[in-house]
Amino acid sequence: MEYHTKRLTMQNIADLAGVDKAIVSKVVNNAQMIPASREKVERVREIIRKYHYTPLSSAQSLATKCTRQIAFLLSDTSEALFGNPAFSLMLTGAVRACQEHRYQCQADICDFMNIHDFIVPENLRSRSIDGCILAGALHDEALEKIAEIRMPVVVLGGRRIRQQVPIISRDSLKENGIFLDYALKHGHTRIWIASKRANTEHDFDILQRERPQFHIRLLDGPHRDEIVYACHWAKCFLAMPRTERPTLIFGADQFCCVMARELARNGVRCPEEISFVSFSNTEMAACYNPALTVYAENHFDVGHRGAKVLFEILEKNLSPEEAVRLANREVPVSTLIERESVSDLAQCRQK
Repeated sequence: MEYHTKRLTMQNIADLAGVDKAIVSKVVNNAQMIPASREKVERVREIIRKYHYTPLSSAQSLATKCTRQIAFLLSDTSEALFGNPAFSLMLTGAVRACQEHRYQCQADICDFMNIHDFIVPENLRSRSIDGCILAGALHDEALEKIAEIRMPVVVLGGRRIRQQVPIISRDSLKENGIFLDYALKHGHTRIWIASKRANTEHDFDILQRERPQFHIRLLDGPHRDEIVYACHWAKCFLAMPRTERPTLIFGADQFCCVMARELARNGVRCPEEISFVSFSNTEMAACYNPALTVYAENHFDVGHRGAKVLFEILEKNLSPEEAVRLANREVPVSTLIERESVSDLAQCRQK
């Protein structure tokens, strides 16, 4: 009897192989112990390969109590943030890991900036998601609420609650120190940092005390609009006496490009009179003229690592403590890509 793959069932495979349906189920679900001879198991596998049999996901869900679906939740109020290269690369990395581990990924927007009022959205619960990855602007003091969610969660970014929630995060204090070492090597001590998040303030407060030769300013402003943000600080820069202006600015790709453009329109050239380092390794940073030096983490790798950690938590049914220890072993590092946007003031002074 010939079977069409669209209507082939486990019972059909059992009949063809001359085994019980329960044996076929164990083979399909890769059970460790299968009460059948090696020859019968191989016969079942041969029939599965011949007819390209794929079990219904709904049937597998009932059998394993696992949907093999996760959610990638981005903290924001607008879908436009998925256009941000960092988050789109994180999502792409998570999707790649899903493909490798036979999971599906659902992307969604969920505003949990005010985490004290946050609960897992009902529409996600109704889809029977096995777990989720959280990314976006997450206030550390509010992240503790995430630990109360009754669902395996991995957070991309953050640090202060590393021992409470599985987090994939670089060692920002160490890496910001490396950035300052690079700046000092090139003679830059007056620096603007285009970020004023809690982690950034914490790190540079420590680093400033350890390195008193630096004059560091963290820029606050309308982070939801990088263009407005950059134009505002370009005006502030131009209004300052030349001797008090920063010589190096560290920010996102869009911020650096817009500010460099605004300064150039007013006769301040990069890198001769102002240097830029971007913490976003994007095509914009590489294609800008002059091409931006970058000190950034691999966002694709962050998303990929986060999803793989989540899958291991799910598949091994790890406890919260075990999940945290697993995530703590995954520490991404930033890479320095030197291009044309940083002048060497130390060398100029020697001349």
